[in-house]
Amino acid sequence: MRIDDIYPAYNARHLNPNEVGASFIWSANFEKLIQNGHSVILGARGCGKTTLMKMLTIPALNSWRDKRASKIRKSIPFYAIYISTDIYWDVKNHTYSSQLEKFENFDQIISYFSVNSNVFTSLCDTFSYIIDEYELNDESKEIELCKALIEAWKLTQVIPKLVYIKEALNKRVDEVNQLVQQVIFNYKKGDIIPHPSYFNLNFETSVEAIIPIFERIYNLNDGKKWALCFDELEFAPLWLQQKLFRSLRSRKQFLLYKLSASPILSLELEKLLQSEYPATSGNDMQIIKMWNSGDNETFSSQIITSLLRKKFPGKKGIDFFGSNEVYNSSNLYTKGSSFFKKIIELAKKDPSFNDFLKDRNIDPNNPVINDKKLKDTIFRKIKPIVYFRDFYIDEISKNNNKVTYRSRKKGNELFFGLEVLSKICDGNPRWLIGIITSILLKSSESGAEKNLQFDELHSAALRFKNVIANIPIGNNTSYSLIDIMEKVGLYFKDQVLGERFSMDPKGTFEVDSKEILLTDDIIFLLEKAISQGAIILVDSKDDNFDFRIRGKKFKLAYLLSLLYNLPLRSYPSVKLSECLRGIKQVNQKTLFD
Repeated sequence: MRIDDIYPAYNARHLNPNEVGASFIWSANFEKLIQNGHSVILGARGCGKTTLMKMLTIPALNSWRDKRASKIRKSIPFYAIYISTDIYWDVKNHTYSSQLEKFENFDQIISYFSVNSNVFTSLCDTFSYIIDEYELNDESKEIELCKALIEAWKLTQVIPKLVYIKEALNKRVDEVNQLVQQVIFNYKKGDIIPHPSYFNLNFETSVEAIIPIFERIYNLNDGKKWALCFDELEFAPLWLQQKLFRSLRSRKQFLLYKLSASPILSLELEKLLQSEYPATSGNDMQIIKMWNSGDNETFSSQIITSLLRKKFPGKKGIDFFGSNEVYNSSNLYTKGSSFFKKIIELAKKDPSFNDFLKDRNIDPNNPVINDKKLKDTIFRKIKPIVYFRDFYIDEISKNNNKVTYRSRKKGNELFFGLEVLSKICDGNPRWLIGIITSILLKSSESGAEKNLQFDELHSAALRFKNVIANIPIGNNTSYSLIDIMEKVGLYFKDQVLGERFSMDPKGTFEVDSKEILLTDDIIFLLEKAISQGAIILVDSKDDNFDFRIRGKKFKLAYLLSLLYNLPLRSYPSVKLSECLRGIKQVNQKTLFD
């Protein structure tokens, strides 16, 4: 199972640009992406990278219904050429790659050819979009353009129309696939393999040559640039990644690069960028880290509102889904408020919390603080922890600090409401759309019940956990990724719901820098978790790429936090090695035993 399988219907990869634009929600990241410069979007699967990239195209912008849409359509400073990475570009990862190794660089040639063909086809699409958008249909001009394409791309016997150019490119791809099969089954080492002249093409130099011809023929003099938008580069062959990241530094002035990839770039790419004079953020390009966006909750709330209005026009999110006391600011710290009562309740059954209050001169039976600054500092920090401990803990023995938990299988009083729904997907639109759509389908116009909201969130969390458990890891490690996630989750759970109350429980982890404390096998698994959004960087700087995860701080995805009864808050960090040692499950060894 892949991450895409959780909510496949909402994967932008399977939607055409018109469909993407029709449901698009504006975000700060999109505003960054449409700027007149090179951009690199980094984020986990499902975080919305593909949606943003497809939104740069003319059909997507035309189908977008938003108060900003008209202005953006007129002012966007480039024409986007959207190119979706195909896993078949990386021939070395194919099952038949070993059969091609004996033919020197034939696998590399096929990889170059595959990329070139996709770029050429995408360029034809963009030409068609522009011609239709500006009503430039003129048969003589199209013929002139297509003759130039036929010559540049070494096509033969093709009617000079864009639609037939694309057909010829697709036919050529099929012919090369047949050639690959013939080489595998009929050729032996030392045989001369056919090498047609179009194997020598280079998509960058070709695009740089063709675009000025198109602009001349159609008299385009609006000053717009052209953007090669390569999506999901984590699946692209290394040679292409290296070529594109080099191009962020030095290419034609009229050509921009918009790239998307996973949060952690490869070490091979790091070596390349360190050995040369690399592009730098702020000067040559802009790095857009999806997980660092300050408007994730606002963006999520807008998605929820949009889906709610389609299903139940006129309904407000806060009324339909309710508000969650753990995270809202109503009656925060006033005497007699729900929080005031929770403090008193918890102090009666939790000796450590009772001591915590007394140590700060707060009466457990009348928890009032007159100093506003001190009240905000203490009560704001402890509020989620108080609610969670009061909900899950029945009592804590004064004699041996043994914790007795309530026999509650559901956290329906904690995981519901607009605040939770806006937080729990960490800004991941695919998960959020799937969850909200499912809740709305099962709700009446009167609103979404707490139990229903929790059940849908819990179901999504379990499916996500199942995806993580089934991430292919090959034979590189004997450890289990789900085992690591489980131990981290249980460690954090013990921090929040353990025998002693803490105002600053450990809730994030730092990956140990020393291999003796944390082996490379575990690093390999963590990188898999990052690419799927199971763990999220929390201390990444916007102006730098991330190549190594040692020494960096992460949190569990909030959707997984639900499975361990954790508040949706970021807390201080602990070394991951300590996390993995800290909790032992029954009949299960730790990774260090």
